[in-house]
Amino acid sequence: MNILMINQGQFGYNAGYYHYCKHLSAQGHRIVYLCNDYHLKKMELDLVTPIYVDEPNSVKWRLEFCKRLEQIMQEYSFDVILCSYFKCCSMLTKYFGTTPSIMDIRSGDVNKNALKRSFFNWLIKKEANKFSRTMILSESLSKKLKLKSGSFDIIPLGADVICENQKEYDDLRLFYVGTLKQRDIDKTIEGLILFNKKYPEVDFHYDIVGFGMQHEEDKIKSLIKENQLEGKVVFHGRINYEDLKPFFMQANLGVAYVPMTPYYECQPSTKIYEYVLSGMYCIATNTYENRILIEPVNGLICDDNAESFCEALEQYHKMDRSGFNSAEIRKSMEKYEWSNIVNNQLFAIMQKLVADKC
Repeated sequence: MNILMINQGQFGYNAGYYHYCKHLSAQGHRIVYLCNDYHLKKMELDLVTPIYVDEPNSVKWRLEFCKRLEQIMQEYSFDVILCSYFKCCSMLTKYFGTTPSIMDIRSGDVNKNALKRSFFNWLIKKEANKFSRTMILSESLSKKLKLKSGSFDIIPLGADVICENQKEYDDLRLFYVGTLKQRDIDKTIEGLILFNKKYPEVDFHYDIVGFGMQHEEDKIKSLIKENQLEGKVVFHGRINYEDLKPFFMQANLGVAYVPMTPYYECQPSTKIYEYVLSGMYCIATNTYENRILIEPVNGLICDDNAESFCEALEQYHKMDRSGFNSAEIRKSMEKYEWSNIVNNQLFAIMQKLVADKC
């Protein structure tokens, strides 16, 4: 099968789409990947051809993106097109011809302004009508967007098993990886500081990997410096996905922290899957989708403030962790391995669209 994927993020830096490409190409499918060039390290996969559009922040970006898409459609013949949703992506469908297309919704709008959020969620629903099929990450998000029953397929988030070692859970080796934008990760540091004051004898280490707005990064750095946590809490900034394995090997407690707001309620935290499938116990904030994923065998739920995060750490500390087993933790989410999601769900949707066209 020849597949065109369209994603605004640079190839290799969107975990979901990287794994779509990884597992589909491993089955012999050829993929052309149209994306923006943010001048990050270029990633490569066999049978995947990234095509980059420069200047994603310029006013002429949309015209350039459409121009490159038109060229691609003339140069290649595709069986199916998969487009990750971005505002006004439906304007691209005029270049698709008769090729079946899927609009992939990985998030509702997260604007803090309720009126803007309502409008842009309405826009997502309207744009979906321009595609042959819609794909969405959860039932709750489909209801929030008021998608018509039967018009969409649910493809959940997932993860690979990054490490298979049996972990030790005696001490606190925390790990957060992901965006810092609108995530309030500084509150997890504040919660850890509160915990450390109550239990100064407990050894801990906290690795934070990710990037966000400058003020968000500066706040994290200031908290570390002001509380003399250098070497105990380490902010690493952006790290390539391929270079994350040592962190997953060392950590035993994953932090899946998103604010408890209406616009994150239907968004399961991507990192829960990666943490748990790597054998980590997990602390996740109390959103609807997180509650579905977190159970006693794999984690704890907390509210989105420093005090509650501290209480979760305290609860973890007081547990009898001698019976924790990495294999059992992984097993609780084995159905969310990317290989299962891509080979058994995503590809089936693509096959059906191609068959229906024939």
